[in-house]
Amino acid sequence: MSISDPRSQVSHLKHGIKTGIAAVTAYTAASLFDLSYGYWAALSGVIVMQINVADSIRMCWYRFSGTAIGALIGILCIVVFPETPSMTLLSLFVSVGFCAYMTRYNERYRMAAITTTIVTLASLGQAHRIEFGLFRVVEISIGVASAFLVSVLIWPLRAADSLKGSLCSQFSECADHYEALMESFLNKQTELDTEMLDSFNNKVALNRATYMKVLRHESLLYIEDTDLLGLKVRTLEKSGSHLRAMLHALNNVHGEGYEIIMKEELRTLSKVSAESMRAISAGKTPDEEALQNAFNAALKRLEALRKEGVTRRFYLQKMVQFFAFYHSTQFICKDLLQYTKERKKVMDNIQEN
Repeated sequence: MSISDPRSQVSHLKHGIKTGIAAVTAYTAASLFDLSYGYWAALSGVIVMQINVADSIRMCWYRFSGTAIGALIGILCIVVFPETPSMTLLSLFVSVGFCAYMTRYNERYRMAAITTTIVTLASLGQAHRIEFGLFRVVEISIGVASAFLVSVLIWPLRAADSLKGSLCSQFSECADHYEALMESFLNKQTELDTEMLDSFNNKVALNRATYMKVLRHESLLYIEDTDLLGLKVRTLEKSGSHLRAMLHALNNVHGEGYEIIMKEELRTLSKVSAESMRAISAGKTPDEEALQNAFNAALKRLEALRKEGVTRRFYLQKMVQFFAFYHSTQFICKDLLQYTKERKKVMDNIQEN
């Protein structure tokens, strides 16, 4: 979704309003509890707020857990190290250094390093250092809680919904690329731009990360059909991989192109596969029978040509190019058939439950 996309502009406008609400809510809550440094709550709310719910949950957990760990380390430093200039510097070095090292295992220790610094240094000169540090942790926690509530309750933008929209457009785009590749191949292997799939592949690569956010975070709050969502992500990833192989085979031409004898079978296979991709884009189940018939027809035609010895007339390099391209079309059809079968199982399970 580009910056100029109206949907993106609306999403960012809502995000701006929600972030402002989160900051005001956090500061107001801190004031109601008569906390001295309410700006820590507001600042935490601003940091935690993300555009979609999944990222907000991730940031909430990251900041809250990191704050808790950092507070514990800071309190230990207050207890162990006397409040002298040299011991304060030593405690700061030990605590921050430990947290920085521990980021190799978990990124939350980066937040822990910030919190332990606040607890250790902001409490200097206070009569009750531990109590002072804990109140700062409470302020941060209020900011985290405020951002979480605002993200979930006001215009919640779910990563799952965003992913569904992306998958719909990408399956349609995949169908367009597939048909373009097939037509160029059948038209005496007319070369295409080697970078034509770059933008598409970059978008497909982002789906996996978004899907993992849905699984790890949003599934804690929402009931989502993650099995079907994951099936779409996997099928599109495999289709994208096959398209890259087709493009490479298409452009790997030396000398003049050649006529494809089984042109009609391949064009039918391309048409049915593209229609199946567009059916997935529309949230429908592809026509399994049509896919299977097109797959079998192309395979049967190829076997007949091989038995007749027709393929012996071609140079080895041409044959390698043809089979590299043809096998990719087979794999795409097989993946779409597999998607169709698994989708039916998922839908049956949903109806039973």
